[in-house]
Amino acid sequence: MDLATLDITREQAIEQLAHYREAIARERNAEDEAIAAGLRAAGRGLPVISLPQTIAAGGWFDNGLPRIAVVRADATECWVSVHGGGPGRWDVTFCSQQWDRGHALVGRHRVSVRVPGPDHYADRRWRASTVVPLVPPQHRPKRGRLRRFHILWEVEQWTPEPPHDPALLQHIRGDLWAVLAVWDLTELERAVLSARLGTT
Repeated sequence: MDLATLDITREQAIEQLAHYREAIARERNAEDEAIAAGLRAAGRGLPVISLPQTIAAGGWFDNGLPRIAVVRADATECWVSVHGGGPGRWDVTFCSQQWDRGHALVGRHRVSVRVPGPDHYADRRWRASTVVPLVPPQHRPKRGRLRRFHILWEVEQWTPEPPHDPALLQHIRGDLWAVLAVWDLTELERAVLSARLGTT
């Protein structure tokens, strides 16, 4: 899976963060604060991704659905809704519930993102769902904190087919996310996930 990691070293992040902290101390603005938040994560040695770039790099199935999904880490099922957002742009919403009418980019049950996409699907809409991978114990946050994180993975198909290689993410701001862990699901873990939604 191509995570479309932003190219910034830990040393660059630490150096640039000092400048942004000074700028924020003089005059706060949302863009400087978002950049500073991304630099703090990179300064801790965490890879930082742009979610629209990662979804676009993952590509699209022939039916117009994205090959990448993201949802809250405590969810068991992920619903996706895709519709055209203008020429070459797609509005993609991932939800842990079948219906969520929220409007936030990252809300309690949803993640919405505008992604560059193929023009030949203009004026069409899609909905589908798939199973969410589990977080193994070595990467799992402390009890009760899992809901504060998200999982991103490459979808095998928008069916209950379990994935292979998820990543644990923490939202920074806007379209920026820190990658906390990446792992491969074992055949045993995938078998248990298959049973979760009655797919065995």
